[in-house]
Amino acid sequence: MQKTITLNPGESKEVSFTITPQTVGVHSVSVDGLSGSFTVLEPPTAEFLVSDLVISPAQCYPGELVSISVTVRNIGLVAGSYTVTAEVL
Repeated sequence: MQKTITLNPGESKEVSFTITPQTVGVHSVSVDGLSGSFTVLEPPTAEFLVSDLVISPAQCYPGELVSISVTVRNIGLVAGSYTVTAEVL
């Protein structure tokens, strides 16, 4: 990346560069002999907790309906989708 600037005698000007890093980790920066670094963090994720299994009724006869439910809570930092899977063995 380069930028060309024109300055009058005694004048100074801030020169900025912007990037959009795509790789997680520490990145080194060098600008005309000055150096520094910045860190790109893992993006926040949704994290789900499944709890409170309720089966009703606990006993039944063949052909009767049984209701099965759970509570799903997003304990992460961003919105997300979660697929709940129920199995009857």
